[in-house]
Formats: sequence, structure tokens, C-alpha cells
Amino acid sequence: MSEHGAAVAPALAGDPIARAISLTDYVRRSPFAVGGPAAHKEWQHFAILAPGIDLLVNFSSCDDVRPGVTAGGELPRVVLLVRERAWDGDVETFASEEARIRGGRIDFALRHNTLTFRDGVFHIAVEAAERPIALELHLEPRTMPAFVQNIHMLDGPPLHWVVVPRLRTAGWLRVAEREYRLDGAPAYHDHNWGHFLWGHDVAWEWGFVLPESESIPWCLTFVRLTNRARTAALEQGLFLWRGERAVGVFRQHDVAFSTDAALLKPQRVFKVPRAMALVAPEAACDVPRSLEVRAAMGRDWVECRAEAQEVAQVLIPSETGLGVTIFNEVTARTRVRGSVGGETFAFEGRSILEFIRA
Repeated sequence: MSEHGAAVAPALAGDPIARAISLTDYVRRSPFAVGGPAAHKEWQHFAILAPGIDLLVNFSSCDDVRPGVTAGGELPRVVLLVRERAWDGDVETFASEEARIRGGRIDFALRHNTLTFRDGVFHIAVEAAERPIALELHLEPRTMPAFVQNIHMLDGPPLHWVVVPRLRTAGWLRVAEREYRLDGAPAYHDHNWGHFLWGHDVAWEWGFVLPESESIPWCLTFVRLTNRARTAALEQGLFLWRGERAVGVFRQHDVAFSTDAALLKPQRVFKVPRAMALVAPEAACDVPRSLEVRAAMGRDWVECRAEAQEVAQVLIPSETGLGVTIFNEVTARTRVRGSVGGETFAFEGRSILEFIRA
């Protein structure tokens, strides 16, 4: 066992990326069932950007804090969103007895849906219960992870974040009768955990940029965590990789976010789970048409501008009152330019942006 409690297989000892992921990205698990604090949340998130396809897969578990529920219970979920001809997907919540989540490693089994990290590769298998969607993916990390600890929250303990911004995909996706090979598609992964309630005083804007060509070595991710009114930034950062190494880390006052005053105006918004759409049926969404992030520190600087395209919403019941927490998942095209370590660069790429209103 490592000093962090994560087991590292001997076969990974010579693979620095796999070793770093094993030491940082492992599942923490909730202490609620053994007398610890409640409101623990944890999720492992993946985004795959294949030609003509945007795919989001999220394995999560959160403490069940509903009144009258036995203390220590959890709500394991799989969120699945795919955009090909149109958006499709679902949110599936499982009973505790249907879930096996092993702490100290990356090992989820939610009924027949699995996520593991073996031999330096993420392995994902999902088949939706009520939608004609199934997939089997193998995601090979191409960058070292970034580990961002102790992100300040207004209500409760800090949030923690591990980011692996670039992976290479092998595997397949099936939607109805259509099957796609996703071999070579770029992908993104992150992992978040902390203690808070949906409905607390928090909102965030997050995104990543992946070039479509493997020959371009650059990629980046950015995040701004704010209060619900978006009048105060609790944490903001931009992280830039060249090849497998992070070469630019910009935090707090080194970063500035700005959004277009005009909002995206889709004719309809795809929402999951479908039953929750009855609570928030409106097509209007609080998503700007564009987002700009500028970062500078010394002679290093990065600028990116994301143009929003399409949006889907994941709706999670509020844990502090009536209503829902809305996750706006937004496809975008992004232009990036900058200079870091004396090397200038410019590229365009695909993004998924997320605007959450808790």
C-alpha cells in the first residue's frame, strides 16, 4: 500500500503515468457508514470525442441524506450521454446491494456496468437499462495527472480534483442498430470528491480542449468555482500540458474568465433523467454563447475562446430544498493560443463545457 492508501501493482512500477494515476485517482469512499460525516460525493468522469460523436460517461456515488433513510446508505449512479444524430442517454441509479465500489483503487461494478483501471488502462463497460445504448471502451492515459487539493467551498469542507486531460480510446459504441468503432478518439478524464449538498451555495464553469490531431502535443483544462450568484470566485485555474507533462499551471488572480452576455437559445433541450424533466421542462438554459479564459504569469500566457454549440442537461434533485441542480453539458469549438517557456503555439480543438447551477 502507498502512503495514500492506494495499492500499486508491481507491473506498473515502470510506467510513471499509470503509477501517478494509481497514487492519486483511486476511490476514497464515504466515511458515513462508519460514523463519519455525511454528504460525501465522488465521481469518475470521462468524455470521448470521436468523429461526429460526443460521449460522456460518469460513475458516481453520493451519501443518501434523504429524511428517513438508514444512515450510511449511498446512491450509486451511471450517467450516460451521447450525441450522434441527436442527444440520447439516461441516468440510472442503483440500490446499494446492486453496487460494489472498492476504495483504494478504481473499481466500480454497478450491476452489469463496470469501471476499472488495470495494466495502466481504464476499462469501461456500460449498457443502459432503458435506452438502446451500450459501449465497451479502453482508455489509455497519455498525460500525467494533475492533483488539485483543498478547493475552498462556502458550505462545508474543501473539494478535491484529479485531472487526466488526454487519453486515447479503443473500443465500440452502439446506439440502436448503429455501431461505431471509437479507436484512436481523444478522451478526457477527471475525478472529484468532497462533502457538500446539491443546493448549497455553489456553481461552476469547467471545460477542456483536445486537438483532433494526435500530432498536436498541447491540451488544457480550466475551471472556475463560484458562489451561486457568480459574484465571487472561490477557485479558478487553467492547466496546460505539452505531451505527457503539465507545463503551465495558472491559479486564482493569474486567470480571468469572461462570458458572452447573449445566451445559447436551443429550440429544445435534451434532459435526463426524463422523469425529472417534468420538474424543469423549460427550453431556456443559462449557458453563454461563448466563454473566454485568459491566463498570464510572468512571460507565460494562454488565451482560449470556446464557442458553444449544443447543450444537454443532467438534472439531480436538490438536497437542500425543492427543485433540481442542473448540469449543462455543452459541446463547443475552441481556439487556443499562447506562449509558455518561450514556445508559442496556436491550435483549434473540441471541447465539452459544463455549467452547473446548484
